Amino acid sequence: MVKKLAFFAAILLSCFQPKAQLATIDLGNVKQIIDGFGASTAWHAQLTTAEADAAFKNENAEQMGLSILRVRISPNSTDWSGWADEKANAQKAKARGAMILASPWSPPASMKNNNNLIGGELKPESYSTYASHLKTFCTYLGNVDVVSIQNEPNIEVGYESCNWTPTQLLAFCKNNASAIGKPVMAPEAYNFDKNYSEPILNDSTANAHVQYIGGHLYGAKAYNYTNAITKGKKVWMTEKYFNPDDIATCLVMAKEITECMYFNMNAYIWWYLRQPGCNLMDAGGMLKKKGYTMGQFSKFVRPGYSRVEATYQPVTWVYVVAFKGKDRNVVVVANQNTTAKTQAFTFKNETITSVRKYVTSATKNISDEGVIPCSNNSFSDILEAQSITTYITQNFPTGANSSKNPEIKIFPNPASDYFQLSSLMDVTSLELSNLLGQRLTVMTHPQSSKIDISSLTPGIYLIKIQKKDSKQSFRLLKK
Repeated sequence: MVKKLAFFAAILLSCFQPKAQLATIDLGNVKQIIDGFGASTAWHAQLTTAEADAAFKNENAEQMGLSILRVRISPNSTDWSGWADEKANAQKAKARGAMILASPWSPPASMKNNNNLIGGELKPESYSTYASHLKTFCTYLGNVDVVSIQNEPNIEVGYESCNWTPTQLLAFCKNNASAIGKPVMAPEAYNFDKNYSEPILNDSTANAHVQYIGGHLYGAKAYNYTNAITKGKKVWMTEKYFNPDDIATCLVMAKEITECMYFNMNAYIWWYLRQPGCNLMDAGGMLKKKGYTMGQFSKFVRPGYSRVEATYQPVTWVYVVAFKGKDRNVVVVANQNTTAKTQAFTFKNETITSVRKYVTSATKNISDEGVIPCSNNSFSDILEAQSITTYITQNFPTGANSSKNPEIKIFPNPASDYFQLSSLMDVTSLELSNLLGQRLTVMTHPQSSKIDISSLTPGIYLIKIQKKDSKQSFRLLKK
């Protein structure tokens, strides 16, 4: 009797277990335009060329393809982290195709009621002078696309800052924002507090002077800001960070980016780009795991793409967001589960014959996993445990390299401290030898596509890569 009860209980329980749903991507149901993904160089000093390339170029897996740089408007144009450094950073970012958002942490102390860069309020008689200060910075940089009035006006902190009330911010937007001469963002509130933006949106004059609504997600979650969107504003998430660099933390980051896009935001901007702590890359330009996580979005979802309707959560802890571009479509999937999940996808309102797959996980960094064919606009794939997967729809040639077995490339070449494999798909071994044929490195089933060569002396080396059904050889120049 006990066995029978257990049997029927198991059947009853199975009837209520959640089942994986089909993830449907409707390419005909277009949502918001994407302005891009970015990070900040506040207090960074100047980026090197290598760092700017890693951040804003998009030529290989070691470059994030960021499309927005957030710079700091220093209250003092002559301090070490002042206008000159941010101008150099903005020029490098702009030359690589990025937009520039300029944000102030404090007006000059002389304009504040406490004569201090920390806390205090902007004096009412200084409103016009402060607008001129912001305009002067924009003129000096020469390439600012969006200027913010104040970073986090709604919290008191022990560093460079300024406190505003919603009423004060409204008054500035009504009477002074238009004098800056650039598209204006407000309020960049600490917790995306609508109490600071609603008065602006609901006042016809102030609303006309503000083009972007910005906010930070500290202490808040993304939401669909209907009032801002209805009134034609771009909504940007302009600051957030998570300090650890493990894959579990990166999945929290990926889920948040996905959520912001799902709730019709136009941009997602990380905090520090390079500074130690909560950064996307280290000094010199080597990406951290968070940098590769950002790259799963920023490399493929380019400015001007539009989000399209897609099944947001087809199964527990799996999140999907999709985009439509001029010549390709992009689907990004975050699997927070600690186990692999099989997921089925189908496309509507466009004929899709195949997708190319890129993965970041605990052991992979924007790894090219090859092409997956579609049948009747659909495909099924295994999402690795704790991974971010990006699928790109394009027209791929048929033949030996169009299956899930892409030809491997190595980069950079010449290389300094490391080189990268474009894919680990079906790689069974890697050998690195000198010109005398002496094997210096032998790796069986390499787990990382990044190969450390920092200990090698400068010179030419031979690389042999054995795959399941083929071999490839390369000459590598170590600088």
